[in-house]
Amino acid sequence: MRLERRRIQPVAVNSVVFLAFLTALQLPAQEAAKPLPLTLEQAVDTALEQNPMFRTSLDEAQAARARLKEEQATWFPRFDFRQDFTRGNDPVYVFGTELRQRQFTAEDFALNQLNAPTPIDNFQTRLDAQWRLFDSGQTSFHQRSAKKLVTAADFQTEQARQDLILEVVRSYDAVLVLQENLRAADQAVKTAEASVQRMETMQQAGMIVDSDLLSAKVFLAQMKDRQIRTQIDLAAAGMELARQMGLSLDASPALAGTLAAPGPTPKTIQDWTQTALEQRPALRAAELQEAAMDQERKAAKADFGPKLGLFGSTERDAMAWGGPSGTNWTAGARLEINLFAGGAEKARLAEAAANAHKAKDGVEWLRSGVQMEVRKAYLDVNAAAQRAAASRASSEQAQESLRIVQNRYDSGLTTVTELLRAQTAQLDATTGYLSALQDWQVARAQLERAAGVLTPASTVITGAGNP
Repeated sequence: MRLERRRIQPVAVNSVVFLAFLTALQLPAQEAAKPLPLTLEQAVDTALEQNPMFRTSLDEAQAARARLKEEQATWFPRFDFRQDFTRGNDPVYVFGTELRQRQFTAEDFALNQLNAPTPIDNFQTRLDAQWRLFDSGQTSFHQRSAKKLVTAADFQTEQARQDLILEVVRSYDAVLVLQENLRAADQAVKTAEASVQRMETMQQAGMIVDSDLLSAKVFLAQMKDRQIRTQIDLAAAGMELARQMGLSLDASPALAGTLAAPGPTPKTIQDWTQTALEQRPALRAAELQEAAMDQERKAAKADFGPKLGLFGSTERDAMAWGGPSGTNWTAGARLEINLFAGGAEKARLAEAAANAHKAKDGVEWLRSGVQMEVRKAYLDVNAAAQRAAASRASSEQAQESLRIVQNRYDSGLTTVTELLRAQTAQLDATTGYLSALQDWQVARAQLERAAGVLTPASTVITGAGNP
């Protein structure tokens, strides 16, 4: 079987037509228009818009930005408003409240009034302010850490994007392969049915023995079993593609692409490795996380230093809402130096230092893993290309062999066993070639993903050429 690379462009690629296509998928079959074939580019774009798991990466990036704003807010002064109502006859409370309300009189010095005062109400409106001026650099270190984590989150989002693209390519090509396998299985069933009919006629005419007819019927049953299994696998692959795209599992879009014939990989393995070390999003994110953990270690160390801040408050106290009141204020500066806290600060520093070392070791391990992943993907691309070339020749040879054996059997020069063996070999060669094409296409995507350059505009997606 000969498959050449061919990309069928959609009738229209603008978003309005594509949305109409997605809407048509949900219409009743008798009312919906025939949907436009779905290209790999459209499948990727839809997945990046609608895949729920990918959206969680975007949410993580937003959360990182919110944490940065939270750290940046530390330098701003803080104002708190409070409205209280209290009532009581506690002597100290009554004495102090009357002073705050500026309602204290000479009569309040009477011993009976001091010892057994009348209950008093107090409406207190209070405004407190605090402003940190210096904390030995602790806040600055936290802010630097948060900034790096924001960038790391963006790289993690990009890594999730490339991971999703790879999964869409894998699912899309799996559907293409199974569609071709199903066509081959359908053809094999038709051929087997025709052989059974022809042999029944020949058996009735006494031209073949019964065993030949029975063998043909067994072969037909085997091909039908293969056909059914392929149909089930195709349905499962279609559901997986729909899931990756964020669509209903019942949405089974027709695909427009075909499998690509292997081509050369111009870059060397050294080039791919260098690209990965520079551009792999997961590695860049890990490096930034390492730097962020080092800033957190410095922040934990700064917790031992002094802290200086300003504070102030103003309040209004009144016996009745809107009645006569007293207004008071206080202001001051505060210097804090931790002398002893049971070793908590020391423990936090040890934890931060351990996290920093952990992040550093993780980066080293990931870096070596990225290099290994690139090399393996590079070898897989070349191996798949070689397998595809060999499988293509084998498929063509099996097709020709089947033609020759069929002619020989029709002429009574060979056995039915040889014919059935040739038919099985032809089907196996066809599916083997299709599998090799799929492996090469996926390996290309894996190589670009390993190098950190797999995007919707990649040639693996657009089919504009080889990497």
